[in-house]
Amino acid sequence: MKFDLNKIKIISLAIKSKEIKPYLQPIVDFNNRIKGFEALSRWVKNEHEVLLPYAFIEDIKADHQLLDEWTISIIEQLICFLIPRKMKLIDLHLNIYSSTLNTTVIEHIICLNKYVNVVIEIIEDDIIYNEDEFIRNLDILSKYGVKLAIDDFGCGFNNESRLYKYKFDFIKIDRSLTSLIDVDIEKYKLIKRIKKLSDEMGTTIIAEGVETIEQAKLLKGLDINRYQGFLYYKALPLEIITELQW
Repeated sequence: MKFDLNKIKIISLAIKSKEIKPYLQPIVDFNNRIKGFEALSRWVKNEHEVLLPYAFIEDIKADHQLLDEWTISIIEQLICFLIPRKMKLIDLHLNIYSSTLNTTVIEHIICLNKYVNVVIEIIEDDIIYNEDEFIRNLDILSKYGVKLAIDDFGCGFNNESRLYKYKFDFIKIDRSLTSLIDVDIEKYKLIKRIKKLSDEMGTTIIAEGVETIEQAKLLKGLDINRYQGFLYYKALPLEIITELQW
């Protein structure tokens, strides 16, 4: 992979200056009550220009030091936001890449978990190079009450094998399935099968990318009762989160 050193430097400065910020997207139940949030990064260049992750996340992932800096910065900003607020009963989903689950990041996650119920999200196609170390780190976090979710489930190739390998508390169904549940019978059948598997394993399903009432009705019909998507909320800056009721 060819590195753009100038772009890496610019992103690093953006992380250090906290231009790259956590936004929170609510996760709701079938009564539209907020049950948790997912932390999503936004690069706030100014009040008129906010960049979505696709504009910078691949560059961050390509540089291990940058990945660590970004992860720690996001967690520290969340801690500062949460310290004066009582949100301990709320789940906070945090995207963590296995390659950055080191001692420093683990310590930050444990600190964050004092103020909210942390759920680590591992994307389905994340390449885990050292399985034993990864499992040990998950065990450490589990002892502190940190939970685990598999993200983007249904879009990759690891599928059930990874489900049985780790003790997931949540399965997040990828939006590529959810967005077609009302027009593609095969996608509907696959989500139904995932729900059956989830019930057998005792995990909770969260459907991502819910954008229409029809999609929500079909998901409710399958007894899936956690939803995330534009039908309910978009990702919101922290100062707006305080105005929500849950």
